[in-house]
Amino acid sequence: MGRPALQEEDKRIIQVNIRLTKEENDIICNYAQASAMTPANWIRQKAFTGRFPAIKLSPVNAELYRELHKIGVNLNQAVKQVHAGKLSPAYLTIALMQTQKDILNCLLK
Repeated sequence: MGRPALQEEDKRIIQVNIRLTKEENDIICNYAQASAMTPANWIRQKAFTGRFPAIKLSPVNAELYRELHKIGVNLNQAVKQVHAGKLSPAYLTIALMQTQKDILNCLLK
């Protein structure tokens, strides 16, 4: 199945060329990649809105964030049970040490 045809008024037919230094190009490419956009779309959005396009989390950072969130949820549940008297405070010390190891493992992957 092919790409859907654009309406005549939606077609981009005007081309504007600019020259960039190597450093400027690297900066724009890095911003565009972080925003999950092409450099041309990144420049277009920045030019017309005046704001930087939103930076997306990289898949690695998103995975790390989810893993750290799971660790935090588990720790929060253990603290809640200690406060309710269902677990010994000594368990919390063990849980904290294990959580510290889990966090270090996530960060060192």
